[in-house]
Amino acid sequence: MIRTSVSFGVLFSAALALPAQRQLLLPDNHHLTESATQLGSAGATTWWRAPATGGAGGRFQIIYEASHFTGNAGITGPIVITKLKFRGEDGEQNSGGHSWTGVTVELGSTSLDNTNMSTTFATNRLAATTTMGALGTTTVTELPSTGSTPNNFSIEIDLAAIGASIVFDPTSVQRNLLIDITMPTAGTLPPFAGAMMPIQDTSGGAALVRGEGVTAATPGAVTGTTSAAPPVVGLEFAGAGGYAALIPARNEFYGAACGGSPSTFYQSFLNGQVADLTGLTLIPDSVSAPTTYTVVGGAPPFDASKVNAAPNTLFSGSLDDGLVSHALGWTFNFPGGSTATIKPCTNGYVWLDSAPTIADFTPTVAEMLGSAAGLTARMMPLWFDFDMAENVATNPNSGLHVLTEGPVGSQICYVTWFDVAPFNVVSAVGVGGHSVNQLQCVFFEATGIVEFRYGTLPAMANASASTSAALVGFTRGRIGTVSSADPQSRDLSIEVPFTTSVELAGANNMGQTAVATPVAGGAQYSGRMFAGQTLRWNANNVAGVIGAQLLDVGATRPGFQVPGITAPGCVLSTTTGALLWETFILPPASVTGTVPLLVPSGLLGVDIYAQFVVLDGVLPTGGNLITRSSNAIKHTIGLQ
Repeated sequence: MIRTSVSFGVLFSAALALPAQRQLLLPDNHHLTESATQLGSAGATTWWRAPATGGAGGRFQIIYEASHFTGNAGITGPIVITKLKFRGEDGEQNSGGHSWTGVTVELGSTSLDNTNMSTTFATNRLAATTTMGALGTTTVTELPSTGSTPNNFSIEIDLAAIGASIVFDPTSVQRNLLIDITMPTAGTLPPFAGAMMPIQDTSGGAALVRGEGVTAATPGAVTGTTSAAPPVVGLEFAGAGGYAALIPARNEFYGAACGGSPSTFYQSFLNGQVADLTGLTLIPDSVSAPTTYTVVGGAPPFDASKVNAAPNTLFSGSLDDGLVSHALGWTFNFPGGSTATIKPCTNGYVWLDSAPTIADFTPTVAEMLGSAAGLTARMMPLWFDFDMAENVATNPNSGLHVLTEGPVGSQICYVTWFDVAPFNVVSAVGVGGHSVNQLQCVFFEATGIVEFRYGTLPAMANASASTSAALVGFTRGRIGTVSSADPQSRDLSIEVPFTTSVELAGANNMGQTAVATPVAGGAQYSGRMFAGQTLRWNANNVAGVIGAQLLDVGATRPGFQVPGITAPGCVLSTTTGALLWETFILPPASVTGTVPLLVPSGLLGVDIYAQFVVLDGVLPTGGNLITRSSNAIKHTIGLQ
């Protein structure tokens, strides 16, 4: 193995200068999400108390220590705090509308911290330790939450507008920030809204949070309950330091590897990745005995008229994780098999078989490829954790519909997920409309064509506990006693058209993952880039004599394919000027990267692209320079 060492000046030559800075987040290690693996958690409802459970409002105080200002945010003197913000749980959509009138808001400077904050509200405001700013009174109305990761701010209080701005100096004796908020009465509840969604709170323990809170269920309470997990707080301010934008650190798989040559094709969406699908069309090479699909971008619009008088899920046995058995009326042929009966699942996929009983809500690549018996062929317009029961208050016909129509010989089957919601929305009797999603899988008897049609989709793919937030594509699943070959994830919004191949034993394409320290990230998400992180890259299914890890600040999407440079079916997903970060002579099938990349500060928002290639074309035998390539990873340097 040969190691290649380079300077950051070369690698980040395209880095952009930071614009004006005026935002920060408390705590400073929660810019992305509550979870280092980007998997959501429950949030909290004990701070901004939901009107539905309301009683008489409530009160809370929060202390955050000065290190959140003087550390990563780089604030070294007085600033004027002008806006206070809170956000809902990551990945959860909500239409908002909850409202509280007469809310009082005060900010102050204090020498108290998480080791000596009192459960008595008045004690935390004593002049010996604390200087409070002006009190402001306002109406607070919860804004819609997009369901992004991190979520948008859904509660925003303009301190300047209500006369409650303060001058705050994290280098003073009273260097810590105290926030004191009272909701004097129960709030109002909009139609269909239900209980307010959980507000994002902190995690990781005292060393990371460096703050504390006290909360009570009544506005006139003298004391409250202490919490070591206060809500995440956003601030806007005038002064030096902070950030112009709170850019999250994200990863995204892209690149076609060596052409997606196995019979399967798919895109694996990671948590926080934009669900940017607009339509796909699968065209078989033969109607009666297909062996491959040509996959092209685009499909007709979602057709809301192709539904039944009542959703089929009413009779499926489960509105959450259920299957609907449907006789097509003809025999549908697909690469590797045929079926006269399909079994659509509430979770966004269709079994091409009458036998399956599995309605799995956790999309994983291994299960998709057939890691166990019973995991057979399926179409996946969006394998995602949906629940058919969440929008019946706003649309009584929402749910999973399966409908075949047309004359014999030209029948069309529409599988429609109509106005459905993901698993993690606020739900109750009479609640609905927080997240409304529409997708279709359409089967054509005469042509064998399959269309994936999309209406509205979640803003971003998110999951609670799976190796992918969502999966889109087609697979034969388990073939005999083995899984289908893995072509690796590709970007189905960009990297089309392409044609699959007949399944070949041992045809798995190369893939790569990023490994990071000190925040490793989850198995499905891989390592993320933010200041202080160190990354290496691993590759699997490697075959060749000379392996190379490429890094770049630019990308080619769709991939670069030129005879003499890349072998047929293989693409270069970086630019031709990519940096040769690390090389491997006679690499094993599974390569472990050893040359570390330490991410410096000051590169917020820069994208770094990684791809593993085999360069056997440099050998005396000649041929194409790149003989094998992995899919690629796009890293966005952010704030954790």
